[in-house]
Amino acid sequence: MTALFQIAAHLPLWLLRLFGSALGLATWLLSPAYRRMFAQNWTLAMGSNNGSLSVVAKWRAAAQAGQLVTELPKIWCDPASVQRMQIEGLENLHQSVAAGRGVIILTPHLGAFELAPRAIGQHHPITVLYRPSRQPVVERLLQRLRPTPTVATAPANAAGVRQLLRTLKKGQAIGMLPDQVPSKGDGQWALFFGRPAYTMVLPMRLAQATGAALVWALALRTSGGWRLVLETWEPVPETDSAMTLEQMVLQMNRKTEEMILRKPEQYLWAYNRYKTPPQAGSASAQNQAAEGLPS
Repeated sequence: MTALFQIAAHLPLWLLRLFGSALGLATWLLSPAYRRMFAQNWTLAMGSNNGSLSVVAKWRAAAQAGQLVTELPKIWCDPASVQRMQIEGLENLHQSVAAGRGVIILTPHLGAFELAPRAIGQHHPITVLYRPSRQPVVERLLQRLRPTPTVATAPANAAGVRQLLRTLKKGQAIGMLPDQVPSKGDGQWALFFGRPAYTMVLPMRLAQATGAALVWALALRTSGGWRLVLETWEPVPETDSAMTLEQMVLQMNRKTEEMILRKPEQYLWAYNRYKTPPQAGSASAQNQAAEGLPS
């Protein structure tokens, strides 16, 4: 499979995206389960405006989801790809790194989020949290193609968390997907587009423990390549009392929503964001989240 990715990397980007659009639309047309998940998440996010959005807009989003897959050979196997990503706000990253407390970079399942660490790694080393695949073939592919000399990976387990903590203590950067559903009870219920979603607490815990800076990375497709927008961020207390972890996680979800709605057609709407993993807590915890209360 690695050889196939390396061969596909030689194809022009426009052709890979054309294949991706076909893949995304075919998946939309042939999979009722995919359409249901897509429509459910899309409707939650768009709210009352959903009715005014045309079917074409949804198809465009489905096509973009396919491009996410077919761009991977270019992203992972063509070193020139990172040079086609324009970066805005790089000074925000430099300033955060210069503070010496480490940097936590948050990137939703939006656009070319796989390319973001490589672009950042051109300027500062980064360690990215990832969930190991249950399929050995896919896991071997990830281990071979994802890491680079400046991009390391840390598995989503206890050893990986220790690796991330060591990285922050060195003053370096780590990266996470804030809208990825955590497992084994490693999260809390918080509203996401108005519905309780089991949300990872790790980014906010690490920020509390180390004083690391928080930076959002928005990786978007453009006509000829990609664009990366880097923004510093700090949760702001809504009252005079000290901010709790629950409040920080809720604000992280709100910021994730804001980032997604800047370019909704590039979000991975078919991702099962609202699933309930084992040990995720009781229904009462979901009800508390729905009311905006700490669980």
